[in-house]
Amino acid sequence: MLDFSFEIIDETKINIQYKYGSEFFNFNLYYANGEWTLHPFDGILIQNREMCSLIVSELLRNKDFHVMLAKEKIILSQLRTSVNLQSNEPDEWVADRRNADYSRHDDELMDYIGNHSFEDILQLEREQIEARVQFFQQIIQRMFMEGLGPEDADFIKVQAVIRIYKETYDRLGELNDDWRGDRGRRRW
Repeated sequence: MLDFSFEIIDETKINIQYKYGSEFFNFNLYYANGEWTLHPFDGILIQNREMCSLIVSELLRNKDFHVMLAKEKIILSQLRTSVNLQSNEPDEWVADRRNADYSRHDDELMDYIGNHSFEDILQLEREQIEARVQFFQQIIQRMFMEGLGPEDADFIKVQAVIRIYKETYDRLGELNDDWRGDRGRRRW
């Protein structure tokens, strides 16, 4: 599997998966207000600014990412990130997180909510779940190729995980369908 993959949703949105270490992280690359912005979509990255900065910095140096940007006519030097990649906070702030002011996190959340409809969020969730289904299907295929089958306890567990993800995918789709119609796109 590749370290970098992307899916073009439309001319203003690209979903990106980037492998860092042994884990995949999801990003949105979206065009708004005349500029392209790279935004982390995983809670672990949103909650951990240092890790997020590290992973975004690595992604910005990835050659496959550069090629994708060039093909989509996005200029790397004009790309914004929703994450501050430079630590310009005072040392006291970094040293004592217990007394931190979390209003900045709330501002980021409100900014994100303001730029995405409920339907957009559900669609992104479904895409992430679909990626997990594909991941576990690859695992079960490999297990089957190695001679394991329905009599193996781990094989049964992987099948259960796939079933749960598929059910969740379908239920989220139903939830999104319930909100469609003449009401248009809703905000949070």
